[in-house]
Amino acid sequence: MQIHTIRTWAVALTFSAAAALFAVGCATIPGTTGAEQAETINELITRTLTDLYKQEPETREKIAKSVGYAIMNNKITKIPIVGAGSGYGVAINTKTGDRTYLKMVRFDLGGGWGARSVRPVLIFHDEKKFNDFIDGAWSANMGAEAAAKVGEAGAAGGGGTGDLAGDKGYSVHLITDAGVSATATVGVIRVKPVRLKK
Repeated sequence: MQIHTIRTWAVALTFSAAAALFAVGCATIPGTTGAEQAETINELITRTLTDLYKQEPETREKIAKSVGYAIMNNKITKIPIVGAGSGYGVAINTKTGDRTYLKMVRFDLGGGWGARSVRPVLIFHDEKKFNDFIDGAWSANMGAEAAAKVGEAGAAGGGGTGDLAGDKGYSVHLITDAGVSATATVGVIRVKPVRLKK
């Protein structure tokens, strides 16, 4: 029985990893033109920061004092053991305002079924880690995950993992569209820079 369980886990992990790798290749910023893609990103930034500042007001000052931050939009599909997802977003240099557009793949390890949308916000205080992250040379790790509803409609929620990662030169904060999440997971976020369409 134990051997069968281990094999089941191994198959699930392999399937999830393959699905995630396929997804990152397909991930793209919505929009048929570069202007439409830029508008998609602008809306993502505005909506996410509004929700984040409402849920965690202290992050406004953290972003203002940071070297840069990244906002992502990620779709995750979870199976009992693991989950995988892909998405898109942008990294913004706080000092210069320069933007780097990104596509993302994220691996989740933990329990739970279902699909959901998550908007991670990564706030960097280490310039090297910020640059390495947007260059795709480094992965951000998340700790135990939490989410809470905001507003009557539960349109978005935030779950902060910032305290867990703050001593690593960055913090991670989650905004979800699915309301309360009862799943505790450990995740890895990795991105690759992309260009908008012409």
